[in-house]
Amino acid sequence: MSAATPERDVSLQGTIERFTFRNPDTGWAVVRLLDEATGKPVTVVGPIAQLTEQQRLKISGKESSHPRFGVQVKVETFEPIAPSTVEGIEAYLASGLVRGIGPATAKKIVKVFGADTLRLIEDDPEQLRRVHGLGDRRIQDLNQAVKAQKDLQNVLVFLRTYGLGPGLAARIVRRYGANASALVQANPYRLADDVVGIGFRIADRLAGQMGIAPEAPERLDAALEYSLAQSAKEGHCYLPEDELVQRTAELLMCQEALLRDRLPEIAKTGRIVRQLPPGPVLLHEDPRPIVYPRLLAAAEDGVARALDGLVAASRVKLPVKPASAITWFEQASGMSLPEGQKDALLRALTEPVSVITGGPGVGKTTIVRALAQVLAQKELRLLLAAPTGRAAKRLEESTGHAASTLHRLLEFTPGTARFARNAENPLEGEMLVVDETSMLDIQLAYALLRAVPPTMSLVLVGDRNQLPSVGPGNVLADIIASGRVAVTALTQIFRQQRGSDIVRVAHGILHGEVPESGGEGTDFYFVEARNSAHARMLVREMVTQRIPKRFGLDALADVQVLCPMYRGETGADTLNRDLQDLLNPGQIEIERGGKHYRIGDKVMQIRNDYDREVWNGDVGRITYIDTGAAKVYIRFPEREQEYRFEDLGDLVPAYAISVHRSQGSEYPAVVMPITTDHFMMLRRSLLYTGITRGKQLVVLVGSRKALEMATKNDDDGQRYSGLCERLRDLLRGDGVHPEHVIPPAPKRPH
Repeated sequence: MSAATPERDVSLQGTIERFTFRNPDTGWAVVRLLDEATGKPVTVVGPIAQLTEQQRLKISGKESSHPRFGVQVKVETFEPIAPSTVEGIEAYLASGLVRGIGPATAKKIVKVFGADTLRLIEDDPEQLRRVHGLGDRRIQDLNQAVKAQKDLQNVLVFLRTYGLGPGLAARIVRRYGANASALVQANPYRLADDVVGIGFRIADRLAGQMGIAPEAPERLDAALEYSLAQSAKEGHCYLPEDELVQRTAELLMCQEALLRDRLPEIAKTGRIVRQLPPGPVLLHEDPRPIVYPRLLAAAEDGVARALDGLVAASRVKLPVKPASAITWFEQASGMSLPEGQKDALLRALTEPVSVITGGPGVGKTTIVRALAQVLAQKELRLLLAAPTGRAAKRLEESTGHAASTLHRLLEFTPGTARFARNAENPLEGEMLVVDETSMLDIQLAYALLRAVPPTMSLVLVGDRNQLPSVGPGNVLADIIASGRVAVTALTQIFRQQRGSDIVRVAHGILHGEVPESGGEGTDFYFVEARNSAHARMLVREMVTQRIPKRFGLDALADVQVLCPMYRGETGADTLNRDLQDLLNPGQIEIERGGKHYRIGDKVMQIRNDYDREVWNGDVGRITYIDTGAAKVYIRFPEREQEYRFEDLGDLVPAYAISVHRSQGSEYPAVVMPITTDHFMMLRRSLLYTGITRGKQLVVLVGSRKALEMATKNDDDGQRYSGLCERLRDLLRGDGVHPEHVIPPAPKRPH
């Protein structure tokens, strides 16, 4: 092909040999295409990032000569074509079309079906069972992927007419496959729930372009459910009806009366649960309805009923004499336990459900270790678990007893997104101890409690003064406040911890004492900054120079920056960019959603990924970036995982993270900026949680005024959760439960 100036129209048909650049955010890509007419490679640029290597396609576009990159064809329209030769089909299947289908598996498939392979995958996928080692999940994925690629062009044209770019279109196709156009036309609002990057406003704009009226019931219903879903992300299990209506009216800029009329109608469908607040009606002067998403209503009621059942169950007690067991442990370990720890052990060994709570250094781990040794000596089975992999590993190291994540304990199955352990298939053993219970949200708590049989003792260990869970609910605090469960609150600092200023400062914060730096040999420092810009500079200096030089810690592996917020001069986003450039410069990188990812970077997963078994809060290191295949390889503690570029929205750089995302972790050194820029987040529980993440060293950097604001503010903001009152209701027997919904109100005249 010869260069031409000016541009001229061309049509090509060929196979993508490789990607030289690909940006899933914009859909733009640069590919090397083997032209079937000439047998020569051609550089093609355009919105084709969602295609794969070895993909055949027809292209119409403009040929021009770029001053830097030479002759290239800019795509205007394209049509994917299925490969027709055996070699082409094999290369196509092995190109990364489906995770887990590599060259060896592709070769096996094509060897059985030959040139008819793609037709059978699309029209008769059951035939694929003839290929040894190809499971149901891979067969389903292959069928959907081939259909999606075939339908891609039609979907792109359809969505482009409504102003959605190829990047969003590609995500929609990946989510819905060949039926994408029909599903979006039937209900554009489903995009807000199902497709990452498409929020309610984009879906609402699309719906308006499709002719859905501003006051249409489907628009009002979708907005109400969206507001409830957003409130769950804020930690709420429900919203008061008045607040839900107000939030949604502001979102839609419509009259509140329209929304109030829709709530009883949506409740009839079962998608939401509308009821009076739990608790005695007499306590509410004018009880107004509250509204739950369906799943959260079921989870909250389920947790209450499960705990009530465990507490009330008549069961065979553990074959352990508690007083003798405590004496035996003291003799075997050579330590004398304080009364508080003895009380905690006594309750754990005698009560069906007990809670052990307290701050750092009060001996919670000692109690768990004692339980492990006592039960082992009696040949009784103890299960240890925690919400995250990091917390489970720490629990195992500190007790010397095997521990697992709750997902692994409950035998989560990625393909079905369900737990194998439940009421019909409960856990087996005499006792279950769950650490870091403050991290339990209401849905994970429900899954856990469904699997605990009445014959098993349950011990919940956690610090009620930490931030509540990232997910909805306030489980640990609600259980303690209900008065239904035996609780031991430990306050006496163990003698080994008395020399730690981190422990001293943390406990002082709980009593409103503003932190002060320790003396010589301290492990806690407060470094005052003139302003936010100065604090930012000091944080960079602490992480990259002062701490490594003075304490011999590795800046990347040992030092973690924890921030109250992601935005701002000393927010996690800004500090991530700073520290990335200082600690990991000059590496191969890609950009995704305004964030840069480089080989060697520390990154954190921010959503549970059930297929990869990587959980929210897991931290890994980028080992390799394949720009041609648009893949990133990340080493997590347990295994290396492969991510497509379009999946990187699930990962954030982790040089600096939010305090909330640090829960369940401990780090050798913590650096925490705290300035008045963060005034909305300056709360005692946030400061306390951040400080208690540090094992050897904590450095606060910022203003004394901000530090005082955080210490004095013990208002953690209200979380709408009904678990406490539901547990009390079950004791009284006069509560209102999700099935007791409010009957529909008569329609208002318009």
